[in-house]
Amino acid sequence: MTDTTIMTLIIIAYLVIVAVIGLAGTKLIKGSDDFMLAGRRLGPFMVIAGLTATHIGGGAVMGVSEDSYVYGFSGVAYSVGTALGLILLGVLSAERLRSLSLRTITDYLALRYDSKTVRGLASGLSIIAVTGIVAAQVNAAGGALAILGIDPTIGAIVAVLLFIAYTVVAGMWGVALTDAVQVTIVVIGVPIAAIAGLRAAGGMDGLRTFAETSGDIVGADYFSPVGMGVMAMLGIITPVIMYDLIGQDFYQRLFSARSAAVARISAITAGLLLLVFAIFPVIGGMSARALFGDLEHSSSALPTLISEVLPIGVAAIIVGAILAAVMSTADSLLIAGSTHITNDFYREIMGRDPEDDSPRTLVVARVWTLILGVGALVFALSVPGIITVLSLAYTMYASGVFVPVIGGLLWRRATRAGALAAIIAGSVGGLAGVFGLFDYGAVPEVVVGGAASLLAFVVVSLLTRPDAGAEHADVRQKRDAGA
Repeated sequence: MTDTTIMTLIIIAYLVIVAVIGLAGTKLIKGSDDFMLAGRRLGPFMVIAGLTATHIGGGAVMGVSEDSYVYGFSGVAYSVGTALGLILLGVLSAERLRSLSLRTITDYLALRYDSKTVRGLASGLSIIAVTGIVAAQVNAAGGALAILGIDPTIGAIVAVLLFIAYTVVAGMWGVALTDAVQVTIVVIGVPIAAIAGLRAAGGMDGLRTFAETSGDIVGADYFSPVGMGVMAMLGIITPVIMYDLIGQDFYQRLFSARSAAVARISAITAGLLLLVFAIFPVIGGMSARALFGDLEHSSSALPTLISEVLPIGVAAIIVGAILAAVMSTADSLLIAGSTHITNDFYREIMGRDPEDDSPRTLVVARVWTLILGVGALVFALSVPGIITVLSLAYTMYASGVFVPVIGGLLWRRATRAGALAAIIAGSVGGLAGVFGLFDYGAVPEVVVGGAASLLAFVVVSLLTRPDAGAEHADVRQKRDAGA
């Protein structure tokens, strides 16, 4: 058998084993809350693994190695954003919001501002963002499968079918169980591959020599921490930090924690872990460029490096783990999107029982998981580039929703009208730049959108009367009272 055949068989076997582990979680699913939140019973290790896996799949591994392959050291931008975002999440809001026993981040907005309109607008933007982020995972999965000779488009379709099927059956319990396995292998395996690749490329001196003698790369820029440009890096880092602080996929992990304290320490620990891990996909991407030159698909830089510098069995397991981690990120995002639809629209806005945990509600969640997965595939095939898709998705959501969430936590005077104005002004400002209606120059769209959102939030709040539930403690009292 050829090496490719052996690797394919090992990867398939690995994915089957992971699927069996995940499917074991189906025994724990009694209703929709078990499907969406794992019964709020996850301990620190599971929550840390989940938060880490949410970034370590398509973004912090495949996306960063792709950007580092193209831009050099500055490709680390995404990982810096993810790490800082999770640390801030733990410091600012993880414990406070987990203590409210919410299902979605928009549950908090609805309680804080006492408004179904705020809930609906924020949920809609979040669903769009989640679908876009799943699309980035689809692109990443296609890149990982490319080393097996599979066309990335075909690989993307295969990956979507796999993780949709898995998500519909396994829910959050299955995701949590498999995250622990995948994150462990990736966190150990990627550094091994990166170091082996660096040695094969002649160490740092070898990379510098390559950069200086290559016609399409300027050596100084390739090793500069801001080689792709300061504003370009801010355009990646800023929306990632903002999204980490308001993203449903992260809060869903935190809301699944068994306590508020577990949620807080898990977010901080996951951020620190990602910060330490960040350098290895960068080294892997740069080494792949030096060793293999111009690959047909830059998204396959790290998988190609792994397959070429490590023994075939070890390489197959690591590539399989990366692929499984990408799929794990995707399935948790699909659950996040379907939770928005099930909880915010089906239960709350449509006036059904908010505590309805019937089999029918579980069916609604699973059907929308399928629909969102198909939508993500269409998005993925329309917009190339992993980090490009991620940045677009983050900008859409963060521009409008970041200020009402964080402002609501930090500023007692914020009002319902201010939150509505902030969502509208921020999302319109951000999307206008994304779709080219206005030219913001080198300033990232999310910065302009966020500034417009903040201005509207402050001005309108000061011009309108304060609402009930105008601070975090009041929100808790309101919920505990059953209002």
